[in-house]
Amino acid sequence: MRQTAAINAFLFFFFWLLVLLAGADKPPPVAFLWLVLVVALCAVVVYWRMPTYINWSLTRQQGRLLRVALEGLLAGLVLAALFAVASPGEPAVTEGPLDRLLWFAVLGMVGTVNALTLYAINAVLTGR
Repeated sequence: MRQTAAINAFLFFFFWLLVLLAGADKPPPVAFLWLVLVVALCAVVVYWRMPTYINWSLTRQQGRLLRVALEGLLAGLVLAALFAVASPGEPAVTEGPLDRLLWFAVLGMVGTVNALTLYAINAVLTGR
């Protein structure tokens, strides 16, 4: 199961690295390395949680989809908070409460979709 978790984490890391590189300046600024570090930390979390998700799928744990979705939502909200605190933003851009709410909503949904997608892929691959 750890090998499957490692494959998931590896693919997660490279998928998101490619997505972020596609949206980055060419060449990416030095600060892009912080994003690489954050994605690597997220991949570690994927490696850590994947055996649990696979086990839930195999044993048909009651409420597993809701729990996976909530864990993904929480992960997205934690990332949103981390970036909201750590990022100074553009000096010429003012952000209002609606902008922050949208930021948290988008990252929360991205986290949810990521978690459910990883769960679904592994559920299919394990025959559930």
